[in-house]
Amino acid sequence: MAAAPIDAKALNSWEDAFQHPITVVRRLEKRLRADVEENRDKLRTLVGYAGINAKAKTSSYRDLLGTAGRIIEMDGQMSEVEVTLGDIGLKCNTRVLETISRNMEGLRRYHASQVTEDYSFASQLSVLQGCHAVISRLLRYSGSSLLAAKVLVIARLLHKALASSASPAPVVDSLRDKLAARRAKLLKYIDLTFADPNLEKAALVEGMHAFCLATSSTPTDVLRHFHHVRSEAISDKLRHPSNVQTAITESMKLFISTLRDTQAIFPRRLGIALETSKAQPLLQDPSILELAELQLDIHGRWIAEDIRQFTHRPRHDQLQRSDAEAMLRSWAIEAMKLFLSGLRHVLGPEKDLAMLVQIRRELLRLWLSSLQPSSTSEAADVLDNLRKVLIERIADAMRDQAKSLRVVSQTVSYTISHWQAGVTDSKVNLWDLPTATTDLGGGVVQATQSILDRCNGRSKAVHKVLGVFEEWVQSVLEAQATIKKMGEMRWDEDPDDIADEILPEPPQVLLSNQDPRILETRLEDSVSEAFGQLRQDLSHVEQTLADEQQGGEKAVFLLRVLRELRQQMPRLGSALASSFSRSLQESSVEATCRRLLAVSVCDGPIDSFHQSVRQYLGQPHAPAKELWEGNPALPVQPSSAVFKFMRALMANMSHAGHDLWNPSTVHTLKLHLVNVRTASLLEVASSPTLEETPLTNGDTQVEAHEDVRPEDGPLNDEDNGTEESQQVGDVASSATDSAIRSQESYLQLLFDLFYLHSALQTKVEGSLADTDQNETIIAELSTKGDINKAAQQRLQKSAADYWKKSYLLFALLA
Repeated sequence: MAAAPIDAKALNSWEDAFQHPITVVRRLEKRLRADVEENRDKLRTLVGYAGINAKAKTSSYRDLLGTAGRIIEMDGQMSEVEVTLGDIGLKCNTRVLETISRNMEGLRRYHASQVTEDYSFASQLSVLQGCHAVISRLLRYSGSSLLAAKVLVIARLLHKALASSASPAPVVDSLRDKLAARRAKLLKYIDLTFADPNLEKAALVEGMHAFCLATSSTPTDVLRHFHHVRSEAISDKLRHPSNVQTAITESMKLFISTLRDTQAIFPRRLGIALETSKAQPLLQDPSILELAELQLDIHGRWIAEDIRQFTHRPRHDQLQRSDAEAMLRSWAIEAMKLFLSGLRHVLGPEKDLAMLVQIRRELLRLWLSSLQPSSTSEAADVLDNLRKVLIERIADAMRDQAKSLRVVSQTVSYTISHWQAGVTDSKVNLWDLPTATTDLGGGVVQATQSILDRCNGRSKAVHKVLGVFEEWVQSVLEAQATIKKMGEMRWDEDPDDIADEILPEPPQVLLSNQDPRILETRLEDSVSEAFGQLRQDLSHVEQTLADEQQGGEKAVFLLRVLRELRQQMPRLGSALASSFSRSLQESSVEATCRRLLAVSVCDGPIDSFHQSVRQYLGQPHAPAKELWEGNPALPVQPSSAVFKFMRALMANMSHAGHDLWNPSTVHTLKLHLVNVRTASLLEVASSPTLEETPLTNGDTQVEAHEDVRPEDGPLNDEDNGTEESQQVGDVASSATDSAIRSQESYLQLLFDLFYLHSALQTKVEGSLADTDQNETIIAELSTKGDINKAAQQRLQKSAADYWKKSYLLFALLA
């Protein structure tokens, strides 16, 4: 059953209506809306009816009042019209109208001028600011320098116009500073363009045209500035190079490209480019009109007429070809001097010969490839200058390498000055090799080398010197290989090469024949100079050794070092090896070392031999008399003193090292032995014989033998006379026997002398073995031995034969 409708009058508030269901509320809403609309229509009907009745009563009266008011208003207006028409009639004559017209035109112009000046200032200021933006954009993104220069000229004109006003704005001064900064950046950008050797000709001409616009320069000024920039670029590349070879190559390319670009651009091509700028005003240039930052389509008509019609008119025909060639020739001379100076500077620290030769090859190839049929004799001068600088630097590098030989002498001096006996000269015996601490991991080669080192006495000290010398030898061999490589280079491979027609001699002859010969001579001179310095340094070492009392071990070290150096020299070629040998021959270092070695080896055996000879000369019987042969019986073998002497001498020589005893050292040793032996034997031969020994203290010959008694007991008085007579006879017989034994001892000593003479004789003429002093000793001993000439010769032959049989026992002296 549907809900009962709500009575609106029964509701106390609107909130009570929502206490009922929604459908009841909606029916109440519709009913209320219908009641409101119905009441509204009733109200309208009542208002319209009341208005119609009132209008019927009052409309006629209001109309009358309105008509009267309009009549009064029209009367006043007509009066004004009549007054105005009267005034117009009074003023309507030709003179007055012309005056009014003129005044109106002046007023219009005044207002127009005020507006135009404001618009012109604003437009020119806007275009000027746009010019700064355009220049910055072009320079930032590597745009056209010519377009930037044109915009700079327009900006300069606009700034001049703005600054010439009666009261310029402060912003104009700030724009002037910005304009100067943009100009400086543009000129720097143009300089960077000029310094690029790989730039196309068109871009280079455009940069020169831009420089003319930016600086109002003539072609002569442009050429001068272009050459200045290229000279600075060449100098900068060689001043602080990151890569020496690249810097030198780029500098030479700059030099060559400058010669080519100048000949190609000046004066004709640049003149044509400058002449095109006269064709139209700058503000009518299509490239300028297209710049959005300037907004010339808006501001163009407000720019001053003189600026809009400005046309750049450079003197394009100011530079003649002859003047350009003269300027180029002058610049080339100065630029080459600058390049050569920088080349010397940048190559000064370079010591790598391979790198220097590579730089030489690339540099000379660049220059030779740049030659043209129109090249003059100055091209040959440039080539000669380049060759001279490069050859000098390579020769200096070789001389520096040769001078490093002094490190060898310094190492030798240091080793000798810091000598530690038993440490510095320590060595391992060859037969101790299996027990020695030796790394044989390198195989047979290393083992063989270890054996050779021990055979030749190469201690650590010697190896240290040899390591330094080996580095020097390798540097000289590298220099020789470099010279050989230079001689093998080919410079005539290009069939289109015209260098043969321009240069006085073919490049192959100049660069592959003459230059290597020069370097080879310089290398030999440098090495010879290094040898001379080594000789001087070793002379100081020699003086140090000569001042020492015991310098045998140091002399051995130095002899081995000199021997190893001499053995390595043939690797450098016969010429340098001969130079080294001559240098050593001019020095007395080796002779001093041999002498010191001989003294250290011989001193001990000589003293022992001298004592042994005196002992067996004082013995009652000649040594080994039973072994004498012949008639008369003569010695046939040396005494034990000689064998002991020879064995001691061999032991000392072997201890010093078998490798030391080359013919020269053995010759020095023999000479020293001969001198010492001669002096020793001369002393013995000159001493009084046994029978000549005087009796002292009242002794008699009998007293010397008074201890001879019979074993049976004391002597009887009756036998006293007989014994005395017998003693006298015994004494006489004893004296005779003593004289005979003395003669036999001297015969043995003479045989020993002949034996030593055979052992120590040398093949060098005029040796001390054949001196008059030696003959004196032989004569003295022959006299004391009481032998004739035939016996002496027989004795001498026996000694020589015995040496032939026994010399292998003393092979180091053989």
